[in-house]
Amino acid sequence: MDSLGLVFLGLIALASLVQGLFLVGLGWGGLKLMRRIQQVQVGVERELKPALASVSRIASNVSEVSAAVSVQAQRMEGLVSHTLDRVEETRAQIREVAAVPLGGLAELSALIKGFQRGLDVYLRLGGLEAQGRGTTRRYRDDEHLFI
Repeated sequence: MDSLGLVFLGLIALASLVQGLFLVGLGWGGLKLMRRIQQVQVGVERELKPALASVSRIASNVSEVSAAVSVQAQRMEGLVSHTLDRVEETRAQIREVAAVPLGGLAELSALIKGFQRGLDVYLRLGGLEAQGRGTTRRYRDDEHLFI
């Protein structure tokens, strides 16, 4: 049994040696993998840092532009409101100013119409010529007034 125990002991030693070599190889591969991951991480950081800074700067610029646009929109709203108020005031003033002359024009128009009507009646009655000749004035359709 002594030789059989020695064989098993050799097999155990050989298995331990293979296991140790496997662990050394696994550690070596893990080390290489860790170095490669670090290189990738450094490369990504080197490439992404400027991009992230650029994105941050863009976000800041967008925020500033948004604030400026908001202020300009409020100013534009105030300007439009002020302009509309001024237009309404102007319309009211025009309405007041136009009402005064139009009232006078209506009276003047009535006066002119009265003169035209009077002239019309005067001409129908014969005017100055009829008075100079001494002719009597004849009114058409006045016969029914006399009994």
